[in-house]
Amino acid sequence: MNRAEFMRQLESLLQNIPQAEREEALQYYNDYFDDAGPENEKAVLEALVNPFRVAENIKRDLNENGYREEDIKGNGVRHPIVKYQDGEDGNGHDGEENGGWSGTSTRKAESEDMPTWLMALCIVAGILLLPVAISLASAVISAVLGLFVGWFALILGFGVTALVLFVVLVALLAAGFACMMEMPIASVALIGGGLFCGGLGILFLMLTVAMAGIATPVLFRGCAQLYHYLIRKIKKEATA
Repeated sequence: MNRAEFMRQLESLLQNIPQAEREEALQYYNDYFDDAGPENEKAVLEALVNPFRVAENIKRDLNENGYREEDIKGNGVRHPIVKYQDGEDGNGHDGEENGGWSGTSTRKAESEDMPTWLMALCIVAGILLLPVAISLASAVISAVLGLFVGWFALILGFGVTALVLFVVLVALLAAGFACMMEMPIASVALIGGGLFCGGLGILFLMLTVAMAGIATPVLFRGCAQLYHYLIRKIKKEATA
C-alpha cells in the first residue's frame, strides 16, 4: 500500500462522519505525509498500521468529544453534548492516536482575548525593535553576499594570475631563445624563469578549475540543503 491508496481508503471509510471533520482529518494526514517526506512514506504507513484502524480512532475521538453516534452515522448536523477543557476527553486523555489527529476544531480550549494594554505594549515593542531587526537582517544579508562575492573574486583572481603567468612564460621563452647564440647563460636563465612561471600558471589554473567546477557546486548544494532543513524545521515547530 502506498500513500495514495491509504488516503483513498481512509476517505472512503470516513464518508459517514460530518464533512468538516472528514476534511480536517484528511488534511491532517496529508500534512503528516508531507512533513515526513517521500523518503519516509513507508515508515509512516507502518506506524499508522492501516486506514481501518485510523478511521476507527477518528470516529472514537468524535464520539468522545461531543458528537452523538446518530449524528456521525447520519452525517447530519453536529450537536455537542459535552464540552471538554484543555483538549481532554472524559478520562483525562488528549485522544491523540495514530499520528496525533484529535479533531482540533472541536477540542481546542478557547483562547482568552489578549488584554488591550498587552496588545498596545506588543505594538510599541514591535515598532521600537523594527529598526534593530532590519539592521540585523541587513547585516546578515550583507555578510552572506560578501562571502559569495569574495569567493568568486578569489576564483577570478586565480584565473587572471594563471593567465598572466602563461603570458610571462611565452615572453621569457621567446626572449631566451632569441639571445641563445649571443648570451647562452642569460638565455638559460630566461628559459628557466619562463618554465617556473609556467609551472605556477598551471598550479593557479588547477586551483581555478577546482574552485569553480567542484567546490562551488558543492557549496551551493550545501546552502540549498541547509535552507530546506531550516524551512522543514520551522514548519514542524509551527504545526506542533
